Amino acid sequence: MGHTVTICFQVVEEINEALQDRATLENRDVNELIVKAIENYLGVKASNRRAHDRTVVNLSAVARPISEEVGTAILPGKVRDVSVGGLKLQCDYAPKDLMRIIGVGHHVEIIFTVPERQYPVCFTCEVKHVFEKDVSELGCAFIKSTGDSLDVLKEILQFSP
Repeated sequence: MGHTVTICFQVVEEINEALQDRATLENRDVNELIVKAIENYLGVKASNRRAHDRTVVNLSAVARPISEEVGTAILPGKVRDVSVGGLKLQCDYAPKDLMRIIGVGHHVEIIFTVPERQYPVCFTCEVKHVFEKDVSELGCAFIKSTGDSLDVLKEILQFSP
């Protein structure tokens, strides 16, 4: 598998908005669209379509949708993989029920336990994908962390097999 490189560039606001709209429409991340466009332009296929490598985990978690409403639902589940950019959360909800609670672009607070830690870690994330399989899964991008959660994430990524 090839190594990833981060590329930063500027675009006019209209292009950024069009990319955001298209990504939402296709239920994708903007980075995926940009890589796809570059691949098409160059006529090459990248060996790793992900921005960051994933580390498979199985960590008990709970997610709380962040909204204006008081009494927002609590979504129990498990974190199935993590990366530098985000995580995949398997929720204990049927896909149709989950879609009534949360969707792409919504923000969630995800709290999960890490073995050998006395307290859980907490991240605020943006939902990038809602996977409707046998079980419901959310693909989430990190927005911010609480306390030393980022340091714990680095430990998970560094020491996982």
